[in-house]
Amino acid sequence: MSRRRITPDDLANLRWAMEPAVHPDEPVIAYVVSGPDRETDRLGYELFMADPQGDTERLARASRAPRWSPGGDQIAFSAWANGRWAPACMNRSGERVELPDLPGDLIDLQWAPGGGNLLALTTEAADTPAHDLPYRSTSSADWLASPTYRIWVIDPSGEPPGHLNLQGTHIGAMAWSPDGQHLAYLSDRGVDRDTSLASGLWLRDMDSEESSCLVSPTAPIHGLVWSPDSSRIAYIVSARDNSASALKELWVVDVMTLERRRLGPRLDRSIGQATRGDDERGIGTPNLEWASPSDHVLAIYADGGTSRLGSFGLDGSVEDMVGGHSVLEFSSSSAGVAYTWSNSHAPGELSWFDLAAEAHVDVTDLRNEHLADVELSDTISVSITASDGVGVEGWLTLPEVAKDAPLVLQVHGGPHYPVGERFSFDAERLAAQGVAVLRANPRGSLGYGQEFADGNLGDWGGRDLADLVELVEAAVKIADLNGNRVAVMGESYGGYIAAWAAGSTDRFTAAVVENGIADFLSSVGGSAGPTFWYSELGGAPWVNPSVYLERSAITRLDKVEAAVLVIHCEADATCPIAHGEAIYSGLRELGADVEFVRVPGEGHFFNVFGALTRRLDRTAALDEFLIKHLLPEPRATTSDIEEAAS
Repeated sequence: MSRRRITPDDLANLRWAMEPAVHPDEPVIAYVVSGPDRETDRLGYELFMADPQGDTERLARASRAPRWSPGGDQIAFSAWANGRWAPACMNRSGERVELPDLPGDLIDLQWAPGGGNLLALTTEAADTPAHDLPYRSTSSADWLASPTYRIWVIDPSGEPPGHLNLQGTHIGAMAWSPDGQHLAYLSDRGVDRDTSLASGLWLRDMDSEESSCLVSPTAPIHGLVWSPDSSRIAYIVSARDNSASALKELWVVDVMTLERRRLGPRLDRSIGQATRGDDERGIGTPNLEWASPSDHVLAIYADGGTSRLGSFGLDGSVEDMVGGHSVLEFSSSSAGVAYTWSNSHAPGELSWFDLAAEAHVDVTDLRNEHLADVELSDTISVSITASDGVGVEGWLTLPEVAKDAPLVLQVHGGPHYPVGERFSFDAERLAAQGVAVLRANPRGSLGYGQEFADGNLGDWGGRDLADLVELVEAAVKIADLNGNRVAVMGESYGGYIAAWAAGSTDRFTAAVVENGIADFLSSVGGSAGPTFWYSELGGAPWVNPSVYLERSAITRLDKVEAAVLVIHCEADATCPIAHGEAIYSGLRELGADVEFVRVPGEGHFFNVFGALTRRLDRTAALDEFLIKHLLPEPRATTSDIEEAAS
């Protein structure tokens, strides 16, 4: 069969496996297949069940987050109904079990020990007088009061649900102890959210209804899981409060003695952190499970441009169970481990690791189901020793004819989220049009240790930009690219770097600033909170004013010679659209070559959760801009490729 190159319209054909859940007694996996849905214009979620032999059954549409009952005869899950996520349940045969309706959006759903009841975590907007509204937005579009979090106990037999009154503005992960005696949960009880991101680990006695604090709120805790004997809790916690660059550590606490122990203390990596990509996997509460036997805890950690599934022993040892590409989620039983993964040629597949046979089996083949006729481009790694002696790496996606091809440097967000061995639709689509794409992990990226992750604190646009420029020079040389036609693009922090680079170096012919930051002074106190900027820029504006002013991209607009495209979402609360407007209006005032694409109705994570039609509009504008400035001579355009494919 002849193969074609990928086109922008193939965004609607992307599918990836996510949220695996292994049956407690059988090698059977419930999982979700997600991807853009043409019919709804949003992401779709379908619930499936499969075994390692390849037998697959679709269970439900518009459903996600499956949870097997302890006996394995039922599956609870989250179903989209009446414009929100709600708890749902079905028997193994597929027959639905009616559950009571709950107010608010479902955040998490778990079975109680023994399988009699379900535990549901929901959130809803608080009914708060206007004068009590917080000064920061808690949603992408509206100024709302802090939401109300509730934990409900649901009886599937039809009894009215009851809810637990737990103190704290934000209730994070929760887990019912295997013996049924306690509920462990994360709460910011007693924490001022305007000055600290910390959360505490709390224990509620299900009989007395009294709560006690096991781990004090000194830093954010990101996930927890009980040991099978209910004696210990493993949890992931940041090494420092109010620091996005801080590595996440894995700890275990004894619920009786409160004795704590750190697992993997010699591993200088962030535990619970996966490489980031085009979809939501790797965002949110990290996976964490006790292995069988219960002297090991399983967790994912970022290692360079990959994320590995590690087994962390109580003795401090660390053993990799799965590596080689980016492991994104997992679920385990005594028989094996189901895990989702991605690499440059696979948006996301599900595999099974048989513990007895020590063999890996692919359960899905979504890439060939949905992109069977597409020839994907080659991606190679590019590693350098930077001018200050530190190793830096990137990933270069090459067009079919690489010699003398232009190059786009794509900068990730965060600024600490690592990229690497994951599928990139932007990279594949641009490579199909004759443009090489370089993704990289400059100073500040996680996956290389604490010192590297802290490498851009107080120095945004300094050492990080130097790393990126040096990687560009290496990529141009390695692949014999056209060094005179190089563009830079990025979202969020990457958008800042694109704007800053355009005014700080003449290396780039064009720049795409997407949902970026123009002015640091106006960012303090925004939805990210002041503590984020105090950490990232080396102190408050009155402590370190020169960085806030001198490193703001808006101060360099008069030095911009590159053509600039600004893309910004109207409902972006993280990087408000005023930043994009400031860059555009400033460059217009200066007579620069600048264009503006305003995206209505979308927020900061537009390129993950946004409407398909708007994402396609963004792609068309982006491709047209880059091709115009990087491929001035007649070459294949987006419309040419689409026409040839049809």
